[in-house]
Amino acid sequence: MQNDALLLVVLSLACAACKGSASDGAHAAIEPDPSARSTAANARSAAAQGSAYRTGTGVPRNDVRAVALFGEACEGGVPQACGDLAAMYVDGVGVPKDAPKAAGLFAAACDGEDFGACARLADMVRSGDGATRDDTRAVVLLTKACAGGVARACAEQGAMVLAGAGIVKDPARAAVLFQQACDGGSAGGCASLGEAYERGEGVTESFGEALELYGKACNAAFAEGCRHLGGMYALGRGVARSPARSLELWTRACDGADMAGCVDLARAYATGRGVRADRERAAALYKKACDSGAPGACDALKALR
Repeated sequence: MQNDALLLVVLSLACAACKGSASDGAHAAIEPDPSARSTAANARSAAAQGSAYRTGTGVPRNDVRAVALFGEACEGGVPQACGDLAAMYVDGVGVPKDAPKAAGLFAAACDGEDFGACARLADMVRSGDGATRDDTRAVVLLTKACAGGVARACAEQGAMVLAGAGIVKDPARAAVLFQQACDGGSAGGCASLGEAYERGEGVTESFGEALELYGKACNAAFAEGCRHLGGMYALGRGVARSPARSLELWTRACDGADMAGCVDLARAYATGRGVRADRERAAALYKKACDSGAPGACDALKALR
């Protein structure tokens, strides 16, 4: 009896070992590791906390804390956090400015389908700021961002297609991209499409379409749109000529930091077109534009003096 009992114990242990054996993996139940879920949740939580500290939403604003949290979330696999961290390195907020590091972080975020990061990286690649200047790569990044729903990326991609920068020049394709950008809420895209209609580039020339698109951009506080609209009124293109209206629009453009608008406004004051001539006002406007590097502004200022 004692031997039988001992045998039963041995068989029982052997059976338990058999159930847990790797060789019987086809039948062994593998429980999910809860740490994997908690790690992902923690990363997302860190990203949310980083955003709160960055904006001061519900907590005192703390950029240094935001940097730490975005870093933690980025390492935890949250692409948006990598993009947010990159933006802080670009601006030097909560951390010293570091363009190359920012470019690397934007690349990681873009690879993770953060399309806004793709657009930001494209800006850096186009300018050569923190990354090797490469128009072809910029076009690829903008294409991805545009396809991902970033409207301003469609406008910038269109500008490169129109100029033939990093890609074959194609005005018709550029116009399609400007339309996509405008439809997506990019005021810059509307202004660029307006230029295409005014010049007949890639689309049939239409001053009426140009006026509507410039007006849409200007109403959205896109200064360049106001400047172009002012030009239409100054020349009487598709609308009754109105120097006074053009002056108003150029003022809005200049106030909105469009230096070419300041040049147009200065020229109006210098010549008395639509307003009483005022050489001092014209000189001040030319100087503002000159100091900002606007083409022709410095020469116009010298000629005025």
